[in-house]
Amino acid sequence: MSSFLIEPIYHSAFVATLVSLLVVVVLVLVTPPTENPKQRRWLIGLRFLAAFILMLAIFRPGFVQTDTRPAEATLVVAVDTSRSMTFPDDDRGDRWTHQQQAWQQLAEGLSTLDESMSVRLLGYDKTASELENTLPSALDNRVPTGDLTDLAAAATAAIAAAQGQPLAGVVIMGDGAQTAPIDGTGAERIAQMLKTWGVPLWTIPIGPAGGQSANRDVGIDALPESFQLFAKNEFDVNSQVQLRGLAGTEVPLRVRWIDEKGNSTVAAERQLVAEKANEVKGMSLQVIAPAPGIYRLNVEVDPVEGELVTSNNLQTAFVNVREGGGRILYLEGAPRLEQTYLRAALRRFPDLDLTYQWIPSDTSARWPIGLRDWFQKGKFDIYIIGDLDADAIGREQLSQLAQSVSDGAGLVMLGGYHNYDAGGYANSPLADVLPVEMDASRRISIQSDEVDNPRLQIPGPITIKRSRSHPITNIGGDDPDATWSTLPRLLGANRFVGPKVSPGVQVLLETADSDPLLVVGEYGRGRTAAVAFDSTWRWWREGRSEAYRRYWRQLALWLLSREEDSGDRIFIELDSRRFANESEIGFRARLSSLTDEPAQVKLTAAIIDENNRITAITDTASSTVAGEQTVSGMIPNLEPGYYRLQVAPANQDAKIKAETLAFQVIDQSREMLMPMADPGYLRQLAEITKDHGGAAFSHEEIDQLIQQIAERRHQAEAPVVEKQMLGDDPVSGWLLFVLFAGALSTEWYLRRRWGLV
Repeated sequence: MSSFLIEPIYHSAFVATLVSLLVVVVLVLVTPPTENPKQRRWLIGLRFLAAFILMLAIFRPGFVQTDTRPAEATLVVAVDTSRSMTFPDDDRGDRWTHQQQAWQQLAEGLSTLDESMSVRLLGYDKTASELENTLPSALDNRVPTGDLTDLAAAATAAIAAAQGQPLAGVVIMGDGAQTAPIDGTGAERIAQMLKTWGVPLWTIPIGPAGGQSANRDVGIDALPESFQLFAKNEFDVNSQVQLRGLAGTEVPLRVRWIDEKGNSTVAAERQLVAEKANEVKGMSLQVIAPAPGIYRLNVEVDPVEGELVTSNNLQTAFVNVREGGGRILYLEGAPRLEQTYLRAALRRFPDLDLTYQWIPSDTSARWPIGLRDWFQKGKFDIYIIGDLDADAIGREQLSQLAQSVSDGAGLVMLGGYHNYDAGGYANSPLADVLPVEMDASRRISIQSDEVDNPRLQIPGPITIKRSRSHPITNIGGDDPDATWSTLPRLLGANRFVGPKVSPGVQVLLETADSDPLLVVGEYGRGRTAAVAFDSTWRWWREGRSEAYRRYWRQLALWLLSREEDSGDRIFIELDSRRFANESEIGFRARLSSLTDEPAQVKLTAAIIDENNRITAITDTASSTVAGEQTVSGMIPNLEPGYYRLQVAPANQDAKIKAETLAFQVIDQSREMLMPMADPGYLRQLAEITKDHGGAAFSHEEIDQLIQQIAERRHQAEAPVVEKQMLGDDPVSGWLLFVLFAGALSTEWYLRRRWGLV
């Protein structure tokens, strides 16, 4: 609507009128001094023109234009850029695709609305940031990569994006799943703030809500991270299978070997049937170890129809399969120093797996002690019996042990007060197994005071003499006999009746008086050893740890029918071999040697990925601990996948083999472990601002949202008055000045020309 008005100077029509009358009076009374009518008319006309222009400037006429239009405001649209948007939505596409389509339709519709509303596009996951491009194609080349979702961050950033302008509204798209920890203000508080300001919150939930059909999942859990196995041995693979939303559904379970070349072999299969809607089944499958090598052992299930998360359908263990046996069962009755050092020595070697069981003498009322299936064939490869009475094990279990030795296991009995014939083994099934003769009359009870009987014991100190050359007794030095003679003397030893006269029985060590100290023999396919002493721990304490380690390791290897393969070798330890990509995992490696003067070699570490790309780990710490070279550090942040940690000598010419240890980086992002959308939460947020037009729309109802935004803009229209007064703008002001000055200048020029001045 338009109208005419005047705004006289000083806002006073009286003053303007008075001035105008004075100008007219002056024009009438002061006439041009000429009698020529033509000249008179020109001069009076120019004066009246100047007076008219002056009166226009005094009265200031103008036009007023009154209109209604929406005030300037900002509409903020926030889209979910977290990885959960890659989950399926329905048969027509995933959540990200539907969000792209929703934004494209919304952007095209907003472009037809009034220009006084600016649109800002945000992307949010655990934080929010503004996207520069607000065209319909703004999301076409983007990929959702966020590890967490924080709806509060999206709502807070929406307010900040307005940059002080009034908010026309806030639109939040996404699956509504809040996976980031809520720290302080939640999304509800921000929605309440928008309600207070009278700003509507519109939400566009994308993704299926949880339910029995939408919550189906199969997961493998509780699989050990690693196994140390020996070829052809049978072992149990234990794990748990979590079944959710699959009552009555048959699920195939497989155990698969994957070798270093990537070749895959199925080792075992089983069909599972879920009996309940939510169930956890403990699974144990017997598997035979393959040929020696390094393997990955996968326990896996196929994805089921409707399952959103499949990353937990497989779990991996790392397996090192070695040649021959190496599992040792150590039974001890008296917790002596010998067992402490012996256990420490044998456990230094990864190829020897030691299980220790102490059977105290004060439990004799409950003897024999049940030892599960430990004496069955193939359960252990070496049996060590310390100072333990035969009754503690029992005749039935000793019979099983004798059969296991006959089938190929190794047996060694250590010196002590309550073993051999003094411990009742002369009348036990082991009498035929051990390589020494035993006399049943020398049996003593567990409470007997005859432990120092010279008939049973050789008093110390005892100097060891080597009887013959043998792999067990070659413990280093240029002169093996001299090496044995210089070892710390023993505190005592068992006095054997004598070695058996049988093929394969040999006396390897003896006293200076030719009393046997170490007798070895064979029983069936197994090897046996009778050790008369139990104080070799003194070797270690008195600086002869090399001899100690060599002796016991070579005895174990001989019982296993294996060559000595010891030497300088690198051993690697990881805090974990299966960990999430954001975990802080440390590693340690040491260069182990059986010599007292190990090689002084600096160790380096590197990561090898599945494509054999090598990345050096530069932030490491090197040191020397107990005479061994070590290196330690942290595994860098890696993408999910399979890797190997390689530790090698820095000097490539060093005669030490590089070692690798495989590990897995897994994706345990909360974002990917919570696949269900939460559209109800987004609807609740929008409901908070319903008094101001807030509402939730599906991604297929964008047209309705655009219509509501347009109606909201129409309700926000306000009258806008535009006033255009003569002389307010430079054009009209200069025009008045030029006309006024031109009229007066022309009148003066004519008077001068006509000689009237």
